[in-house]
Amino acid sequence: MLALLVHVPAFVWFVNVTWLRPAPEANRNPMRVVLRVAPPAEEEEEEELVEQEEPEGQIVEIAPPEEPEEPEEADFLAEYDSKVEEETVDPRFRVDREVTAPTYSPEDAYELEERQGVDVERPSTGAVSGNELFRRGQYSLFPDRPSLWDAANRDGLDAPAPVSHEHTRMAGSPSNDWIERDRSDVTALNAHETLYASWWNRVKQLVSFYADQTLANARSQVPLRAPRYTVVLTGLIGADGSLNAIDIAEASGVPAFDEAIKEAFVLAAPFPEPPPGAVEPDGNVHMDAFGFVITIGSAQVEMTGIDPRQNVQFPGLQTVPR
Repeated sequence: MLALLVHVPAFVWFVNVTWLRPAPEANRNPMRVVLRVAPPAEEEEEEELVEQEEPEGQIVEIAPPEEPEEPEEADFLAEYDSKVEEETVDPRFRVDREVTAPTYSPEDAYELEERQGVDVERPSTGAVSGNELFRRGQYSLFPDRPSLWDAANRDGLDAPAPVSHEHTRMAGSPSNDWIERDRSDVTALNAHETLYASWWNRVKQLVSFYADQTLANARSQVPLRAPRYTVVLTGLIGADGSLNAIDIAEASGVPAFDEAIKEAFVLAAPFPEPPPGAVEPDGNVHMDAFGFVITIGSAQVEMTGIDPRQNVQFPGLQTVPR
């Protein structure tokens, strides 16, 4: 009874202050609302990146110019910028060259002697440094005579030259690129420097070496009446230098020549690995128009070729008029 007397009043009080308590009256006072329209944020103008277009033209192989200078206009692309007053071409070439030079030479050589300065003020007579002594020590007339100079460039009197002369000798052959310009004894072209030209030139060198042999062995069943024939090929070179595809885009009209050029590509592969930037997303370098011009000339004597990569000899290759 005592517990009921304590808990019943507490329960009634709890019900009154919670469930039976009336809801508070809503505030009838109006509320002021202000709509502020913020101006749109100024979008920062993105700087438009002006993409420099790659110059267009025929990729050629030329000798390094003494002073590379970019020409205003040029029909050719090369490993270097080249600017000349008059464009000429030396028609003589060798496919087995090691040095690409502006003029033809039957041998390859490249020598460069750099200029070395000697700190002197007097004019040169050409000399060794100091004086020659019979023997250093007590038997010498001037055993401790110092030299006025630290270096000299040649034997002579006792005053060295202010500088040694600078000498450059380059012997080799122009490339066999087909270029329609005035014939001369020197190859001089206006050219823009472009990416990957060195790799493409290496591909051309390898294919030209084998094409010189496969064309020599070609036996045409078609009479050769034109002074020259043109073959254009398309193909794919993999990222590892492998030849993944090769096909004739424009036939020459002489099937034997077309097959000889295709065979040269197969023999020349694998090529050096192409630069990563030259590889397309599909993992290949695309050859869209790789052209050959085959000129018809007098018959040549029997010849021998050497593979520059593996030193493999191909003796007794017969030639045809080309």
